[in-house]
Amino acid sequence: MIETKKHERESEERAELAAVLASGIFAKAPNLAKLLSYLCERYWEGEIDSVKEYRLAVEALGRPPDFNPSSNAIVRVEIHRLREKLRKYYENEGSEHKVVISLQPGRYAPQFIPKEEIHKPPTGNQPHQSPTRQKLNLILAGTTILALAVALTVALRHPRPQNEKVLADSTSVPETFTPALPSANSEVRIIAGYSRKDYIDRSGNVWLGDRYFDGGSTGVNDGAVILRTGDPTLFQTYRIGDFSYNIPLKPGDYELWLYFVETLFGPGTNAGGGAASRMFRVLVNGQTVLNNFDIFSDAGGNFIADERVFKDIHPAPDGYLHIVLQHENDAPLLNAIQIVPGIPGKLRPIRIACRDTSYTDHSGDLWVPDRYCLAGRLVKRKTPVIGTQDPGLYSGERFGNFSYAIPAAPGKYAVTLYFCEQYFGAQPSVPGGDGLRVFNVFCNGRILLKDFDIYKEAGGAEKPINRTFHDIEPNAQGKIMLQFEPEANYALVNAIRVIDETSSTSSR
Repeated sequence: MIETKKHERESEERAELAAVLASGIFAKAPNLAKLLSYLCERYWEGEIDSVKEYRLAVEALGRPPDFNPSSNAIVRVEIHRLREKLRKYYENEGSEHKVVISLQPGRYAPQFIPKEEIHKPPTGNQPHQSPTRQKLNLILAGTTILALAVALTVALRHPRPQNEKVLADSTSVPETFTPALPSANSEVRIIAGYSRKDYIDRSGNVWLGDRYFDGGSTGVNDGAVILRTGDPTLFQTYRIGDFSYNIPLKPGDYELWLYFVETLFGPGTNAGGGAASRMFRVLVNGQTVLNNFDIFSDAGGNFIADERVFKDIHPAPDGYLHIVLQHENDAPLLNAIQIVPGIPGKLRPIRIACRDTSYTDHSGDLWVPDRYCLAGRLVKRKTPVIGTQDPGLYSGERFGNFSYAIPAAPGKYAVTLYFCEQYFGAQPSVPGGDGLRVFNVFCNGRILLKDFDIYKEAGGAEKPINRTFHDIEPNAQGKIMLQFEPEANYALVNAIRVIDETSSTSSR
């Protein structure tokens, strides 16, 4: 009799799984269908208790045997996606099903719960409950306790302002949501997934550990070499999954910088793939700012730092900036967030000195250390530079065959390149003269300088010279791409300045 009931129950459960798989909810997420089928089979075979994160990754998700759960959060992300997919399915298309498949947080065992047990109303005193109802109550109680424990852990690890309320739904803001009192500092820098208190970058900016988030999980890039950045710490951790950040801000105009790097897909990774392996959507205060966003394609490859900047950003009426990341074909990923006061309609000036440290010029303007570059070599120069109020701006240079990918929001910009010949003719052992160093400079495929000879144009060595180019627009990836290509000896540059010249009418 018991075996008969067990067989009937399993038949009902298998029928429900078949109905869910046939519904089409996994049409764009075949990995989730495979994951659900795997979990159900292990459950029916009585092996579900032996299923761990590593086994799920290798057997259900096709990851290689050297998969490392401590550095790759794919299982947790996919389980979260599967749980949310099932929940939405039974709220809509599957609302009339007699059995509900549920995945409780923190567990891999699927639960097949009769629908009448979920919606059965209370009928006063019920001293004697059915075994099924008792089981369901235990499940709900356990889920509540687990949720409270998780919330307590998050609160302890990521303290929030006293009157800040965590969003239950990362895609919407309840009308009763009470904003926290924004901090006195209008600049916010957060490293996603970073467990330490803070980090000070090469420019002296303080980056906070991960906070203000809702959802997702974290991962570490295991010391991977990240290109196009002078601050790899910003890209060594990440938050992954469907998640949001709800950041308290004072009223005002801001710039928003989002930092990404693809280390899980592409050449040299366990997952392989590359372009189109991960695409997702980013919304700011409910407005889509990035759609079908592919880090690999945007950066031009994996292990390459990618930054996107947005101007004219304002907090929502509740006093928060709401940043939501939603998956399209794979889990969204974010490494860091920077929010700084902005200039209405314009991006703040970007000043880069080709040196290891910041530099403040005679006007009081700050030049940040060398960044956004790929290839070439950074060196110091000690020769005296004449005819300038800022000789320190030429105390370093990048030379070789190299490029810069400078983030910029849509608009028109003036780009100024600073040069000084401090090798040929700047020391007795190396003669100077025209034609010893000749190179070309391109911007987003457009040639800016052809057969450029610093010595010839400046009239000798140790004499600074600069060239400014107007009406420069960023490419489709939100970058001003500067390519320095040598013809005779190496190309070089000492500093780069980018000024937003977008008119107030065209920026709105």
